[in-house]
Amino acid sequence: MLTEYASWRWCLGVNVPIALGAAIAAVPIVKESRARGDTRYDVPGALLATLGLVSLVYGFTQAAKLKDPGSSTEVLGWTAGSTLFFLIAAVVLLVAFIAWELRANNPLLPLRIILDRNRGGSYLMFLLVGAGLFAMFLFLTYYFQITLGYSPLKSGFAFLPFSGGIIVAAGVVAQLLPRVGPKPLIVPGLVMAVVGMLLLIRITPDTAYWTHVLPALLLMSVGLAAVFIPASSTALVGVGDHDAGVASAVLNTAQQVGGSLGLALLNTLYAGAVTGYVDDNLTNPADTARVTGLAFVHGYHVTFFWGGMLLLLALVVGVFFITAKKEDVPAVANLGA
Repeated sequence: MLTEYASWRWCLGVNVPIALGAAIAAVPIVKESRARGDTRYDVPGALLATLGLVSLVYGFTQAAKLKDPGSSTEVLGWTAGSTLFFLIAAVVLLVAFIAWELRANNPLLPLRIILDRNRGGSYLMFLLVGAGLFAMFLFLTYYFQITLGYSPLKSGFAFLPFSGGIIVAAGVVAQLLPRVGPKPLIVPGLVMAVVGMLLLIRITPDTAYWTHVLPALLLMSVGLAAVFIPASSTALVGVGDHDAGVASAVLNTAQQVGGSLGLALLNTLYAGAVTGYVDDNLTNPADTARVTGLAFVHGYHVTFFWGGMLLLLALVVGVFFITAKKEDVPAVANLGA
C-alpha cells in the first residue's frame, strides 16, 4: 500500500514505529538479565566478522553487474578486478575471524556453538533456506509486476496466501513437534519447499496465478513452516544459559546472511540468463519487446531452479545433520522469536 499510494521509500520506515513501540513496552515488562562469567566485548571479532561478511556480499553483488543486452562489453562480473578483490578480502577476513575466535578469551562466536552437529546443521539450513527463498520473493515480484502487469498492491495481495499458509501451518507444527521430534517435520517440509519452488518453473507470460502460482506458494508455505519451527528448536539443543543469546543470534544472522548472499547470487544468474537469451534470440530489432519479455521469464525460470537447488541442499543438511530426538529439543513455548 505504501508503494502504491505513497513511495517505496516509505517502506524503509515501517520498522520505526514497531521498534519504538517495542522499546516503550520493554521498559515495564522486560526484566534485566545478565550472563555470568566474562562478558567483555570482542571488538576485534566483531570488526573482522562484519567486514568479512560485507566484503562477501558486496563481491557477489559486483559479480551480478554483467553486460547489457545487445552489448559485448562486460561492465563487471566474476572476473572483474573489484569483484575478485572483495571476494579475496572476504576469505582473508573471515579466516582471520575464525583464527581470532580460537584464541580470544571472550570470543564473539565461541566455535563450540556452531560445531555441534544439530546446531551447526540448523544454522546451515537457515542460511540455505534464506538464500533460496529470495528466488521466490524477488523474482516472483518481478513476474507479477513486469510480466503480468500487477500493481504493487495487487502483488502484495498475491503473496498473502504464502504468509497465511505459514501462520496456519506453524500452529499445527508447534503441536506436532513435541510428539514426533524435529527431523520427521524438517525433511518432508523441505521436500515440499523444493517441489513448490520447482513448480514455479512452469510459469509463462500467459499462465494464470490461480493454477500456476498459488499452488506453489501454498506448498512452500506449509513446507517452510515445518522447517522454521523445528530448526529453531534444534539450533538451541544443548546450549547453556551463558551461550543462549549467541546461539539465537547466530540463527538470525545465518538467515540474514543467507538472504543477502542468495539475493546477490541469484541476481547474477538472472542477469546472465536474461542477457544470454536476448543475445541468442534477438535477430530482428522489431522483436525487441517480445524477446525481452520472454528473456525475463527465462531468467525467472533459472532463478527458481537454482533456488530449488539451494533448498535441496538444505534438505541434504537436514537428512544428515539433524539427529535430535523429541526429548532433546526445548519446549516450543520457550523459544525466542
